[in-house]
Amino acid sequence: MGILDFVKSGVGRMMIARADTHKDAIVYKHPDQTFPFWSQVTVDSDEVCLFFKDGKYIGALGPGRHTLQTQNIPFLNTLVDKFTGGDVFISELFFVTTKPLFNQGFGGPIGSMRDPELELRVEPRAYGTYAFRVVEPVRFVLGFWGQKASNDPNAALAWVRDQLMMGVRTTLTRMIKQGEITFMDLGTAGPNVGRAIVQECPDLANIGVQVMEIAKLILNLSEEDQARIDQFQDQIVQAKIDARKARIAVSQAESQAQAKQYQLDQDYMNRARYLQNLDMQRYQQYAGGEAMIGMGQGLQKGGEGPGQGLAGAGVAMGLGMGMAMAPGYPPPGYPPGYAAPPYPPQGYPPPGYGPPPGYGSPPGYGQPQPPSGAQGYGAAPMAGYPPQPAPPAGAPLAAQPGAVPAARPLACVRCGAGNPNGAKFCTECGTSLA
Repeated sequence: MGILDFVKSGVGRMMIARADTHKDAIVYKHPDQTFPFWSQVTVDSDEVCLFFKDGKYIGALGPGRHTLQTQNIPFLNTLVDKFTGGDVFISELFFVTTKPLFNQGFGGPIGSMRDPELELRVEPRAYGTYAFRVVEPVRFVLGFWGQKASNDPNAALAWVRDQLMMGVRTTLTRMIKQGEITFMDLGTAGPNVGRAIVQECPDLANIGVQVMEIAKLILNLSEEDQARIDQFQDQIVQAKIDARKARIAVSQAESQAQAKQYQLDQDYMNRARYLQNLDMQRYQQYAGGEAMIGMGQGLQKGGEGPGQGLAGAGVAMGLGMGMAMAPGYPPPGYPPGYAAPPYPPQGYPPPGYGPPPGYGSPPGYGQPQPPSGAQGYGAAPMAGYPPQPAPPAGAPLAAQPGAVPAARPLACVRCGAGNPNGAKFCTECGTSLA
């Protein structure tokens, strides 16, 4: 080796830094383990340099350029190689990146899970991007990386991705069991699950890694699982619609019942108020007056049928007489000096009104009668008992003891026409002969 080669080799050994080809590695292990005194160690602003000896952590250097000498770096005293005269340090150097690493991708199937609401077993999947950083470099190297010479950055990222997927499964299971989300709204639950994963990553915290943010998390199911979920969701939606319609129908029925009850209550109150304020005496007087008017109209027309006009007149007159003779008549409130109209009216009854000549009570009328079929009842049989059947129409009347012979023929009081004995109505004008 020439002197120029020695100089180049010495200068190279004195400059210690991460190689440019390994800038993207989370952990970079320097290939050399012996360093002469006064060597220069360059640590970038986004990393830290760790010193290990015999598998034990000795110390660390932060960002900047550091000269390896025991005066300004005291922990280097434990790294001095005494067999070389104390001019060489023996140590393993690890450069660990501490800056946040963004846009790291992860994803895959989470595993079989059961939906507690639908009682279905499905296999959800998760895909997204995340950002993380090493917050405890010593724990990361000792607990995860180890003192190996591999500088493959994908090795560390693969472990972080696996741990992140475990965090997704743990967090998703907890939220489903607690009822925070269901598989029916899995497509919109990504942001909430992502924020929960950032807060709950104990597996990553144990190796000194912090997940800073999950920028995008997509949770979905396979086509078959999604079809089953959609079918159950449609059934649930239809059941809710039917329940809502039933509640509306019940509300309408209750409203109609209340309206009907209100109307019944109003009718009842109106009737009660009417009966409370009703003057029965005035009502009877009003009814009697209407009957008298009807009687007068009937007499004027001569009656619409045999005996109907006179019968109605008799009822009306009886009602009017009863009201006129009732105690306390006229009722209170009438003007002083009020008197009932004279009764019977002037000109009543008409000429010839009354029983026909020779009319009298039948023998034994008004006397007590023996019960039907009785033998030997009381004293001697009464005259005229038992009654005899009436003679046919037109037959001459049998003479009764003590009776006055009736005149024949019977004259009508209205038209003067003669009528056969025993006739009840005039054969000419139909006037009652009773």
